[in-house]
Amino acid sequence: MKRNDWAPIYRSGVKKLVPSVFLIFLALLPTFASDQEDAAADVVSAAFMQARQAAHLSKLKRMGRNTFREKVCTRDMRFSSGLILDVVFQPDDLGHLPESARRLATWLDTRRTASRFGVGVCLLNGSSPGQPQYSVLMATYESRWISFWRIFWE
Repeated sequence: MKRNDWAPIYRSGVKKLVPSVFLIFLALLPTFASDQEDAAADVVSAAFMQARQAAHLSKLKRMGRNTFREKVCTRDMRFSSGLILDVVFQPDDLGHLPESARRLATWLDTRRTASRFGVGVCLLNGSSPGQPQYSVLMATYESRWISFWRIFWE
């Protein structure tokens, strides 16, 4: 085969390779954002638990690492049974909870007792490279058992 005989084969291979590389890049991009969001969720959760500890309240069990990520990214505020309270905010500093989140952490209600909490963190599009902006959703829940029985009570 001459050198020119390979040109059509080379071009068709490149035409197949470029979209494949682009798809792989797009598949890996959310993984990076998700790792960054998971780390941010850990920081927010630690601040939440610290606020509860400072108020001398019992510890709550955390529901997964970044449980509500999908909800906060899609702004879907439908929750499963057992939800007590939720709050959405965009913090300047992840380690410092705004007043609404601190109230959620220290909220006392004699009717419903929180036993677990969930966090969702979503990296906002268009964030500046130096300081990423996040949208955060925090929610407190009753225990699973009480939540299950509440279906029959109400």
